[in-house]
Amino acid sequence: MAIIRPIAAQDLDTLVDMARESGVGVTSLPDNPELMERKLNRAVASFQQKLSPEEAHYLFVLQETPDGPPVGLCGIEARIGRDEVWYNYRMGEVIQASKALGLYRRTLTLFLSNDLTGATELGSLYLREPNRRHRNGSVLSKVRYLFLAAFPELFSERVIAEMRGYSDADGHSPFWEGLGRQFFNMEFSDADFLTGSGDKVFIAELMPKFPIYVPMLPPEAQATIGQVHPHTQPALSMLEAEGFRKNGFVDIFDAGPAVQAELHRIGGVRRSERLHAHIVERRASLEAPRPEWLLGNERFSGFRAISVARVHRDGPRIELTPEEADALQISAGDPVRVMNLKPQEPHDG
Repeated sequence: MAIIRPIAAQDLDTLVDMARESGVGVTSLPDNPELMERKLNRAVASFQQKLSPEEAHYLFVLQETPDGPPVGLCGIEARIGRDEVWYNYRMGEVIQASKALGLYRRTLTLFLSNDLTGATELGSLYLREPNRRHRNGSVLSKVRYLFLAAFPELFSERVIAEMRGYSDADGHSPFWEGLGRQFFNMEFSDADFLTGSGDKVFIAELMPKFPIYVPMLPPEAQATIGQVHPHTQPALSMLEAEGFRKNGFVDIFDAGPAVQAELHRIGGVRRSERLHAHIVERRASLEAPRPEWLLGNERFSGFRAISVARVHRDGPRIELTPEEADALQISAGDPVRVMNLKPQEPHDG
């Protein structure tokens, strides 16, 4: 039974370690203890409702046991681009035609854009290597749908996720080498770090304001536009299974794609149900090692979620063992939001 909870002040050392482990390209987790402390403090203030809903940033950690250390992290940015300008390239086309010459040409272009400003972003997804088992990655990614479903008024109807773009084993990005380096006298890792730190003024100052004609880029750079890092492919596949689709925007540094869905059309949000807790004794032998369900309470600051192998439903009630109720920090009769981990239509009964 994995347990997911809001990040807390005592998790700082673990957060710093995970940021260091995540590597180049995970912009939301820069390897900088001071920045990670600021990120944690903002998340704690968000759960304490000390920030406006538009300024909030929610971070959750996963524990494999009730008393175990955090081994994974995920987050939700309520509104992107409010405090820091949000940049992407919007993929477009320029049509050129000449009747006299009998030519008709479509040229792929990249436009510097702030069009995603105001969207809700799913990000900061990281699971430590030894703990990539027992569907922990799926649990960590999809618990955010429970939170969105429980508190939809806090978020935009437009939900996005930015995917890490392609880079090789040494952390070199062909897209950066073919485009970004022409305007920034720095390594890809340095630009990525500055972006993660929130220092994006240099982007506005140095990036070209006119469209980039993709055929003018080296073939290696062209080939990576809209492609994800091999380690990111499983995360992209999970998002696509929940209804997210590429929206024509890519990252300005590594050309990783952004995906998008309407909040109320996200598969996990649609198939989640609000039931009520009925606490009963249940034999442990009924449990299986592979979790198939997520259960979450509907307490904002005290949000908790757990993964379980099976659920036992009696009409509008869901049966929970005392251990499960304790992990969720709920009592008999309290609301419980229930979601099958498998992408499917909601239960009609």
